[in-house]
Amino acid sequence: MNHGAITAGPGFGPGPEQFPQLANIQQQLDQLRDKLLTSTGPDTADGLDDAVLCRLAKEIVRSRRQREKIFGADLFGEPAWDILLELYAAGLGQQKLSVSGACYASAVPHTTGLRWVLKLEKDGWIRRVNDPFDGRRSWVELTEEALAAMRKHLIQLALRAQAGVLAAPAAGRPEGG
Repeated sequence: MNHGAITAGPGFGPGPEQFPQLANIQQQLDQLRDKLLTSTGPDTADGLDDAVLCRLAKEIVRSRRQREKIFGADLFGEPAWDILLELYAAGLGQQKLSVSGACYASAVPHTTGLRWVLKLEKDGWIRRVNDPFDGRRSWVELTEEALAAMRKHLIQLALRAQAGVLAAPAAGRPEGG
């Protein structure tokens, strides 16, 4: 994967073929960047413990609700993502979320939220756990696969932010480079 290699074309001076060391350095930088952005190992996730990732998930939810206040709730909608974020944060916070709570978290009508809960359950992203004290209530939680996927995704977001990938491009650096 190449995230904005240094290139030189006509009128921009000598190209990498004239400076093999430059091409080698660029390749090493690309490999390091790819490793940083895709790895979830402990060596690259320093400081990104569960508390940090929980705050990040909650901030994403808060930002989404703020966006809805500005643009209206009917313009954007990702009920499944809202449910997954809420379940991730709840799980890390040692809290339980009921099926009704997950429907509420989806930010759509209850019946629509319930359809999303059922789809997420069918697809293996969440599971129901019966409440031993109230037979009318079920809790929902992320499966191990979903927990790992959410953690990986949030770590990648946090690392991109730390690396400045989400910041404005430097002067002279093309957007997306």
